[in-house]
Amino acid sequence: MNFGVPVSSFQAGGPKFHADTIEGHVISNKRARAVAHRLLAPRVAYLIGTKDDTGEPDLIPVSNLTSASTDPQHVVVAVFKEWQTYYNLMIAPGFTVSVPTYNQLDAVWKLGSKYSKFPVDSIREKLQTCGIELDHEQASYGPIAPFGIGWMNCRIVARIDLSGNHGIFVGEVENVWFNPQFLNSDGTPKGSVEPVMQQTGNVFTTADGLAALPYFADD
Repeated sequence: MNFGVPVSSFQAGGPKFHADTIEGHVISNKRARAVAHRLLAPRVAYLIGTKDDTGEPDLIPVSNLTSASTDPQHVVVAVFKEWQTYYNLMIAPGFTVSVPTYNQLDAVWKLGSKYSKFPVDSIREKLQTCGIELDHEQASYGPIAPFGIGWMNCRIVARIDLSGNHGIFVGEVENVWFNPQFLNSDGTPKGSVEPVMQQTGNVFTTADGLAALPYFADD
């Protein structure tokens, strides 16, 4: 998808960068706190599924997610405190994580309706009109996108508040599914996998190519 923004002159609220120069500016204090997270981009846009206290489902894209432990399998997600998903996670026993493919970008953007301004009157309408097929039965904690790269079902084991504008939730993985179109049964890739990756705001990209390097031999 072409957003009409030349890479060589991209500017997103910070200093202007050029592809043919290494010049730039060190930003500090308040301005640094506002834009520093962009250095961590691009980040995969995951879909976080939840249910509210009445059982009503929701699904939103979140790029603030990472693995925190492999034994047991823990993932950490940070959610903006003004979103419904944050309130759901404060009371819910768990959440789901789906990994969409790049060709599902339009639906991912619509699922982030409060951010993208996709015009819907309710969460239910958003889920029905986003353009991605959802499954509400396979995972107990919320809806999943069954035709992406894969999904997992996570039980919340910790809630952390660092007094920032995001709440932090740690989930222990109870179930995981790898789409055999993209991944082997152990989660390793069959080829180049193209997830949705957010650069910043409404600018997205994806992985391009796959490289496997040899391990160094033991002495």
